[in-house]
Amino acid sequence: MPTVLFGISGSIAAFRALEVIRLLVADGITVIPVLSDGGAKFITRTSVEALSGQRAVTDIFPENLQQEIEHIALARKADLMVTCPASADIIAKYACGIADDPLALVALAYGTPHLVAPAMNPLMWSNPATESNVEILKKRGFEFIGPDKGIMACGDVGWGRLSPIEEIYGAINAALGKNGPLAGKKILVSSGATREPVDDIRYLTNRSSGRMGNAIAVAARDMGADVTLVSASMDVPMSVSAGLNLRHVDTAIEMHDMMLKEAENADAVIMTAAVADFSPIDAVKGKIKKDSGFNAIQLERTPDILLELGLRKPAGQLLVGFAAEYSPDGLEEARRKCRDKACNFICLNDVSRGDIGFETDENEIILVYPDGVKKELPKGKKVEIAREIMKEIADWLDEIRDGG
Repeated sequence: MPTVLFGISGSIAAFRALEVIRLLVADGITVIPVLSDGGAKFITRTSVEALSGQRAVTDIFPENLQQEIEHIALARKADLMVTCPASADIIAKYACGIADDPLALVALAYGTPHLVAPAMNPLMWSNPATESNVEILKKRGFEFIGPDKGIMACGDVGWGRLSPIEEIYGAINAALGKNGPLAGKKILVSSGATREPVDDIRYLTNRSSGRMGNAIAVAARDMGADVTLVSASMDVPMSVSAGLNLRHVDTAIEMHDMMLKEAENADAVIMTAAVADFSPIDAVKGKIKKDSGFNAIQLERTPDILLELGLRKPAGQLLVGFAAEYSPDGLEEARRKCRDKACNFICLNDVSRGDIGFETDENEIILVYPDGVKKELPKGKKVEIAREIMKEIADWLDEIRDGG
């Protein structure tokens, strides 16, 4: 698992860094806290060490100096450095190469990749000196997350508020995955349930929450892929959206057009969205009144997006579909879909069960191949299932690259 140097500088937002550390540690990432002199006035060494399980760096010259110089050793072992929150002072030190406190010293030794999440008063963020320092760091390869606009601790309103924790967490995972097994690959994922309008306020849809598609997009991102997520009828959480190319659609027709367009340059296409099979022929303008005499909805079939993707699939592209089945013969139906729609494999899930599938955090998947072979992914969190699916896809893409 990767190692992250996590810098905390002097800002009232420093307490929010603790939640980011907790999330990273829960993922199995080694987090080494580094406190600036200012950061140590807002967050205690005890708190960051308790959350990270690692000794915090709080001194330039530690009392128990080891044979190996601490800041150089840390710089050599880390995969990424994060400063959250980053004050105007620490940004200035980074830009000028000043190393007069523990965090500035470690950052100077480490270099990049380095994610910076600023948090300061709007007057400080908009100061020409800060703007110049930020531009200097961007040219050196530093990446900035935010800041956002909002109310400050002092009551001022403007740009300078620390970005949401979920966005910072997602950006860190995206940065860690840049050199992963899918680095350089373009992955297209669809997610969510389409909405087919009956009138301007009502629509036909289904129970898909989009969690499985989101988890697959995140897994692909965290393995280094350039991911485009075509999302229907849902708000994508910030922890998911960071590092993704988001495309929002509502209807099956919109999903159809966007997927065919984006698929042209994709190495792999994963169709997890629950697309409505039928749509009202004529949506009514305005709102249908109870006493209007309206009592029937005429429906028409929507395009079979997976079939069209299979028919248009260029050589070397991987196509993966999902089959949400509600019957005992789901396996045979998945095999048929896999063959008829030119999929490399189909992910079959049983939506008749209440503990997996729609609107839950867990799933149980059977990977079904054109030759009838199946591979079972046992019940687990959707994020875990997504990682296994993406490992399978990475293996397929390796075989395609190697001519297998």
